[in-house]
Amino acid sequence: MERVDRLRRKFVSSQSPEFGWRISATLFCLALLICLVALLAARLRNFDLSSLLLGIALATFSVVVAFLSRFLLEAREQERRAARALDDTESSLLESEERFRQMADNIQEIFWMIDAKTRKTLYVNPAYETLTGYSRASLKDNPLSYEEVIHPDDRIQILLKLEAATETGKFDERFRIVSANGESHWVWARGFSVRDDKGKIRRLVGTVLDITTQKLGEEEVARNLSLAKSAWSEADAIRKATLALTQDLRMDCVLDTLLHSLFELVPYESAQILLVESDARLFLAREAPQVEAAKAEIGYPLTFDATEFPLVYRVLLGQGGLVVSDTKQEQDWRPLRSVSQWRSWICVPLVVSHQTLGILSVGHAVPESFSEEHLRLTKLLAIPAAAAIQNARLYECAKIYGAELDKRTSDLQKLQSALQRLQSDQPS
Repeated sequence: MERVDRLRRKFVSSQSPEFGWRISATLFCLALLICLVALLAARLRNFDLSSLLLGIALATFSVVVAFLSRFLLEAREQERRAARALDDTESSLLESEERFRQMADNIQEIFWMIDAKTRKTLYVNPAYETLTGYSRASLKDNPLSYEEVIHPDDRIQILLKLEAATETGKFDERFRIVSANGESHWVWARGFSVRDDKGKIRRLVGTVLDITTQKLGEEEVARNLSLAKSAWSEADAIRKATLALTQDLRMDCVLDTLLHSLFELVPYESAQILLVESDARLFLAREAPQVEAAKAEIGYPLTFDATEFPLVYRVLLGQGGLVVSDTKQEQDWRPLRSVSQWRSWICVPLVVSHQTLGILSVGHAVPESFSEEHLRLTKLLAIPAAAAIQNARLYECAKIYGAELDKRTSDLQKLQSALQRLQSDQPS
């Protein structure tokens, strides 16, 4: 209604100069006519001057009355047209305002309007209460209270972007908000400028859309993609390790390849391969890194009694791996003679056909270095490693049997040759 009253005053003020010009033109014409009649009467002295002036006055009065009546009729008609136009304009504005309110009250997005200079809230729709949990009355009491709704980690950045938008007229940001019940939501806020006749930004108007579901979906897709890439990398590493373990059947090559492949999956500081010598007796088959001085000092093979190391013995009997995050917090931890400095430890059995060939021991000097994921990868690698060690043993046995067979074949050939010579030397 206030806008309609301003429009009405503007219309009346615009019509006033036109009405004044018409009145002035009419009176000027009447004055000119009276002057002409007076001059004519002065030349024609046959008429009574007073009668003539009276007639002229009556005629002039009649003309003035006629013009004024016509003017009043036109003015009234214009006023009625103006009133109808104003009523139509008022109805149109009220209808537009009602449509706007219906739209703003029923959309799920927050519709907002702020002052560009003070950044104070001028209007928000009811969706603000639905999304944030705060009432619109709180914005009337404190027009800047919407700033507290922005997540503390995003608040400074978003307020700086909003301040820049009062100059550029553009605002398009994704950030988090915290509702009244403490829940965090991701929103997408967009805004544009409203300028005055001089092109100066007076207000910022925009929307805020809840994109929490979309954001969670994007994070889930990214997480699944990361898992897929990790699984592919893991499968590729296991494939390469398996291929490397089967390329050379010599035991030394198999053990060295196993330690190298393990380091590609688990970033250890040192590792040991302990093979079973008897029921509870283990010997150190290979370790990394290899220290020549230590090898010369202790000699090979270095043997261990598994019963003296409870955790090792548990793995050896149970055929299941374990990870110790901090050895100083583990009551049953007993360090091997060469690895007393380990703080984080993984132990996995090497099992093939339900037979334990040995264990794979991995250590790190920093606690919490290994996780369940590292244990899983170590156990995964232990499967082809145990098969490769078993094949290497069979290969070594085959080499021994082959050498023995070659030796016996050679001895047999020598005996046959000697027998033939003996037979040929006897007289017939």
